[in-house]
Amino acid sequence: MDSNLLSSAPARDIRASANELIEMLEAVDLQKMLRKQGLIGRFTGSDVEARLEFELSSHRVADLFRQLSRAAHGGGRIREILDRTRLELIDEQRRLAGVISDAKLLLSRSDGSDPALVARFERRLANIMAMEAANTLTIQQIELSAGVLASLLDRFTDIETLLLPLWQRNALAIIHGEAKPRSSVVTAFLDAHRNLIGFLKKVGQE
Repeated sequence: MDSNLLSSAPARDIRASANELIEMLEAVDLQKMLRKQGLIGRFTGSDVEARLEFELSSHRVADLFRQLSRAAHGGGRIREILDRTRLELIDEQRRLAGVISDAKLLLSRSDGSDPALVARFERRLANIMAMEAANTLTIQQIELSAGVLASLLDRFTDIETLLLPLWQRNALAIIHGEAKPRSSVVTAFLDAHRNLIGFLKKVGQE
């Protein structure tokens, strides 16, 4: 069995990275920045400071997404190993089933054989049957783990290809535009922000 399966917990890493990103996104305070954009803010310079703070937050979001991306790519590699291991175990189960069948047939014809040899043979058969039972449980666990990873990776793909780029484009419009409360730019960002957080929470709960 591949040693990576014994030392990796990709689903946990993906969930942990998603939760870190959620915490960062929930700390992004657009309303605070908007409050600083009035006459007093421009006079004191706090409008520029607020924009810079918002821009830095967007950079931290990008950094945390890269961390999530690394966890997802690691999960993709583990999923490939899981699929390969499952197929290998299925092949082994076929071989063990044949061995067990032949062994039981031999035991049924063991009358008159040396009792000590028969006992040794029965112990070997019991070990092989225990291995077959363990393989069955392992295959079931692999299928469960692979299914969870597949769902997490599908959600990550949606985030990577749609939700995060949309969030970033709207954040860029806020940073470089004239952000005003209830403007279309602000509304679009807030919608993208809510959608991204909501989707990430599904990843964290998967």
